[in-house]
Amino acid sequence: MNEHPVNGTSGLGGRLSLLPPDALDEAQRALRDRLQATRARDAQEAGYTAALPDGRFIGPFNALLRTPHIARPLLEWAQALTRAGIPADVREVVILTVAAHWRAEYALYAHTAAAGKAGLPGPAIASLLRGEAPRGLRPDADIAHRLAVALVRDHHVPDDLYDEAAAAFGTNTLIALVSLVGQYLSTSALLACFQVPAPGHTQAPAT
Repeated sequence: MNEHPVNGTSGLGGRLSLLPPDALDEAQRALRDRLQATRARDAQEAGYTAALPDGRFIGPFNALLRTPHIARPLLEWAQALTRAGIPADVREVVILTVAAHWRAEYALYAHTAAAGKAGLPGPAIASLLRGEAPRGLRPDADIAHRLAVALVRDHHVPDDLYDEAAAAFGTNTLIALVSLVGQYLSTSALLACFQVPAPGHTQAPAT
């Protein structure tokens, strides 16, 4: 059954209405509590919005709340990658590179803020948002950008780029980086399918 968002902040759900806390079942409430203690906290620290003051989640979290059995292992995957030792600036470069190729507006909004906190130069962030090769990155962040482009756009990693990445990161961190690309391919697909906007970029619902 299709959902039709109403006017106002519900437009932040795109094709899905935002779920109010009092409409959640037990499994959804447990997932919401987990998101509140992790994703909403991280968002607040980075300077972007993941949950509205009334407790409704936006971004990909509104969709994930509908399927706790899928969301829980996805969160475990995400947390494992957070603990994998990827430098913060490298992580944000990878995420923005993937999100820019998908035009995943909420991810671009959220991770522009996170990238600034991670110390990425403003001009480099602007280039990443446009899907262009950024300048001014640290060498390993530049390698990570080119690796993400190779995977997302070309679906092929040339031997010379692979050798650079393996030398810069080592096998285990390289596996984590490739997995991070996969994580944000999944997130970007959710945002694209349900047309989830960034705050301030909501569209009027179709009539």
